Amino acid sequence: MNNKITKIRKLIEKRFEENDWKYHIIPVVEYAKKLAKIYKVDEEMVELAALLHDIGRVKFEDDEEHHLVGVPEAEKILKKYNYSEKVIAEVKHCVESHRIGKGPNPRTMIAKIVANADAMAHFDALPVFFFWQGIWQGNHGKSFKEILKWVDNKMKRDWNKKITLPEAKKMVKNKYKAVRLILDSLKTH
Repeated sequence: MNNKITKIRKLIEKRFEENDWKYHIIPVVEYAKKLAKIYKVDEEMVELAALLHDIGRVKFEDDEEHHLVGVPEAEKILKKYNYSEKVIAEVKHCVESHRIGKGPNPRTMIAKIVANADAMAHFDALPVFFFWQGIWQGNHGKSFKEILKWVDNKMKRDWNKKITLPEAKKMVKNKYKAVRLILDSLKTH
């Protein structure tokens, strides 16, 4: 790992809450790096984009727009570390397009990898989504049934719309089946 990425990794780790870092950002980076090897794209750019994809959630209250507000923040960080305009443009595109359907669609393989890795990481952290919906999202008044419906819809959306790369689907197919088994069993009660 080069020195600039190490510094950015430490910077990002400090900015994110521990659970978000540990249960989301790190898995996104790991999946993205695996996909970068498979699809033979620039691994450094993929790692940078994966580290920065959710940077807009750190400073801003509006989680629904984090893919847009994160773009200038990612640019500022990359400029601080003297990355080229080419790298900055690619990472900015990855940040703005990682939500698929909530912003521009990913146009490059690197952006597709980051969007897929973002969704893939969600299957690793199913319990965390119940926590985030109940606590972090300010949904204290929502019933478990309402939160379950939100999580169920998110998992279906990730599998059906966000995971678009065949190799990504293969990598998490068994995890998605396990998530479906749990969510479907909860819905019968």
